[in-house]
Amino acid sequence: MTVFWLVAALFLLGALLMVLPPLLWPAAQGVSTASANLAVHRDQLREAEGDLAAGVLDAEHLAQTRREIQRRVLDDSAAVATLAPPAAARRTAWLLALLVPLGSVLTYLQLGDPQAVVPQLAAAPTDRHSVTPDQIQKMVAALGERLKAQPDDAEGWLMLGRSYTALGRYRDAVTALRRAQALLPPNATLLADLADVVGMANSKRLAGEPAQLVQQALDLDPRHVKALALAGSVAFEAKDYPGARRHWTQLLAVLPPGSPMARSVQGSLAEATQLETGGPAAAGPGGGGTAATAAAAPVASGRGSAVSGQVVLSPDLAARVAAGDTLFIFARAAQGPRMPLAILRRPADGQPADFTLDDAMAMAPNLKLSGFAQVVVGARISRSGNATPQPGDLVGQSEPVAPGAQGLRIVIDRVQP
Repeated sequence: MTVFWLVAALFLLGALLMVLPPLLWPAAQGVSTASANLAVHRDQLREAEGDLAAGVLDAEHLAQTRREIQRRVLDDSAAVATLAPPAAARRTAWLLALLVPLGSVLTYLQLGDPQAVVPQLAAAPTDRHSVTPDQIQKMVAALGERLKAQPDDAEGWLMLGRSYTALGRYRDAVTALRRAQALLPPNATLLADLADVVGMANSKRLAGEPAQLVQQALDLDPRHVKALALAGSVAFEAKDYPGARRHWTQLLAVLPPGSPMARSVQGSLAEATQLETGGPAAAGPGGGGTAATAAAAPVASGRGSAVSGQVVLSPDLAARVAAGDTLFIFARAAQGPRMPLAILRRPADGQPADFTLDDAMAMAPNLKLSGFAQVVVGARISRSGNATPQPGDLVGQSEPVAPGAQGLRIVIDRVQP
């Protein structure tokens, strides 16, 4: 029996060590992780909506991408939205420290069977993913009501702002985060979060106040993950591609290699490199690529599934290309959804254009080159710049190939009827 009590005491101590620290030191790690993930989701949504405005993506595919991003944001935010405020968390911690051992002992005395401890412990875990969006809405509303009575609770305003952000209520999020900013000392994470939601509330533009907030965050912490990500987006939005590359390169240096966020940044970095140099099409007649193409190649992820080659224009159609035309190079499943698995967009000048398409260019996380046995690579020159084919566009397409195919030659030799 003594051995049993020793074992039981060790189990109780382990349980308390898992339960109490998050309550006594609330949510620092969870908030940091949720903030970094939210930056990735926000960038993905901003890029997808930008592609809709540019005509690369149609409304149906944008809605599919948005639903996927919203699901992941709700998963990430559920834990943050349910956290208790610091004072209540400490009271809960001390109450659990008393009740867990006492309840366990009383349960044992009532049941009289030490073996019953094992199944009870096995049944203990809870599933945070069971929290529904309606429950999150109610919890956020309850937190808002509580803050009316406790307007000086800085952590509460911070939590409310991030909860509003997860729910897409950006103007409410701005108000809540400004209240937190007024109550807290200067904080890089808070400044980056505020820049993000101000930009989302301002028609998804980062120029102006959001850019200033990002710079303030970097002044406090030059290696801050979200601030570096947003700084790159600020520069990219302003077509300052060297600046975007500089910030995103600094970001890659602090991200875990091979992480989902690192792969996303690598794709953005490759696009900025191509735009900065005018794209590989600048190689001129005969192709062969440029130094910029080679420099961009190592940062692309999913290289084992990448498809690469060159797009050339049939001489019969050369006279149809005009200044301002857009060249789209894309891959989609040979059998499956019509949504592009990867896409490149660059100015069309009628010259051969080298390309590489890989998983980093995926339009949706569940639709990647590596997920299909065969893909078709197409190229289209558009006068309107619309990603949806229009009559008069110049088009060409490959035969079905396996992901990883190299040296493809796509000839634009037809006119879209």
